Amino acid sequence: MKKMGYFFLISSIVLSLFTGFSAPKKAAALEDVKPGNILADYAGVVRETSPRSDGIYHIDTPRSIEKFKELNINTYYYLVWHERTDWDDLKNEFLPAAKEAGINVVVYLVPPSESTGDRKSYPYTTDYVAWSQAIANLSLQYSNLIGWAIDDFNHNLNIYTPEYMAEMKQTSEAINPNLIFTPQMYTDTLNETFLQTRGEYIDGVILAFRDGIFRNTQVYESAQEQIDSAYAMLKQHNLSLYWMLYASQLSRTPASPSANYVREVVQIALANMKEGKIKGVITYVLKKNFEPEPTDDKAYNDLGYLNFFIGAGVPSAAGNYHQATQDISINKDANNYSLTFQTMDHGPNTFGYHKKQLLVDGQVAWEQDTAEILPDLQWETVTADLSPYLTGKRHAQLTFRFYEAQAVNNFWTYAGFDALQSQGFTVENGDFLDSNHWEFSSNYAGIIGEILQYDENRSLMAYEQTKTSYLTYGLYYSIFESEIDDALKSNLLSNAEKAMTNYFSEQNEKAILQLDQLKRKIKDSTGDKIPMDLAENWETTIEELSQQYQIE
Repeated sequence: MKKMGYFFLISSIVLSLFTGFSAPKKAAALEDVKPGNILADYAGVVRETSPRSDGIYHIDTPRSIEKFKELNINTYYYLVWHERTDWDDLKNEFLPAAKEAGINVVVYLVPPSESTGDRKSYPYTTDYVAWSQAIANLSLQYSNLIGWAIDDFNHNLNIYTPEYMAEMKQTSEAINPNLIFTPQMYTDTLNETFLQTRGEYIDGVILAFRDGIFRNTQVYESAQEQIDSAYAMLKQHNLSLYWMLYASQLSRTPASPSANYVREVVQIALANMKEGKIKGVITYVLKKNFEPEPTDDKAYNDLGYLNFFIGAGVPSAAGNYHQATQDISINKDANNYSLTFQTMDHGPNTFGYHKKQLLVDGQVAWEQDTAEILPDLQWETVTADLSPYLTGKRHAQLTFRFYEAQAVNNFWTYAGFDALQSQGFTVENGDFLDSNHWEFSSNYAGIIGEILQYDENRSLMAYEQTKTSYLTYGLYYSIFESEIDDALKSNLLSNAEKAMTNYFSEQNEKAILQLDQLKRKIKDSTGDKIPMDLAENWETTIEELSQQYQIE
């Protein structure tokens, strides 16, 4: 009981972000930027381990709420799709428990394109006017039901016409004008035409980040540019930006996003939340059971392999490539030179487009079409005779390359290499145990090359780092929203912001020093300028963050 009480005290910092939307008075300088306030999770609910009498594995509300509080979220996006009972579980169990825990809820539905077979958003399936009415009525009963959303909205605009969306909005507004509606789209589909024709019927847009047209969960360098672009566009229409990131595997990709990827994209989003560009950040299927993910373990041996990947819907031109190269040392007295290795690939099996190649000093010494190996993901042994390319040399460059023989528009594929065994020369890191010795280069960002490492603790690390990042932001926002002296608030915010910046930059020792300074300032003003209970909450959160920063 002491542990739960301690934890609840910490969680209250973040959960209090949504205990009302009224903003306290602030000095003009503090009003210039209004940070975002939604720390959310989506589709990562916990289900019961045994079916009920109806044979269905229902939502495990107590365990889910416990995990959400531990994660430091203040909003949960509740998906109605997996089971016919999801809506009833929401009404009868989840909403009241979430309200008691201080967690807001957004109902998340699937569009017609995902309403296939028996899997639909029951009970109203694709009648979104009926859904708008039902959700609005339920929100009158539970004030923590703050909105609703629809997945893959941009793929279904023939259904969601301006006229139909107007009917949806009018229906919900007549019941609860404060209920928000935010369709989910992708960063490469948000445009001015959509906003001009449908912007007046929405309150914001959930953008799912997957590197724009390159559709992957491996590269995140484009995130800031896409946030800036979306924010500027939405701001012109007085609409909010909500940022969703993948914490589990995106379909037709080589593996789940790494824990580092999840951490980086979460923290990029939170930094933009602080600047007021993003209203909320949402993790998509952030796993909470932390079991190993064996489907990610695709290496031939050990835990790593060389992977090249072009995503679904990614266009390319003939001659595009990504390659991995290392300098090799050659035994000039050897009788022959060869390289034996394992290779595999996965994707649509159409000949003539994607090529796997082995090059020596820029000359193609071996080539295989990605359609040659069947079935997918089956490793095949290849021995390439390199004598014609290495004889008489002391040094050379060895390169594995993924090459586009013809242009493609939508032909996802990934290819792997592993277990290199050389004869007559030396190859370093031939089992791809880490990222050493191989240098990557490319002439096209749409093809990704990297050494993929299987990490059985990936889901746990992604969860823990998201939890700490959310709590770090929650402390900053709690100070921002507090009704204390403006000069003192600005002083405290300066330390909280520096701690957050240092933690996001992986300078944890500096972040801890800033937290220590923040704690001393809070102690000095407790009871005089800071209410006792608020100061205790902040100090408890600071202690928790300091411990987490030390662990990481």
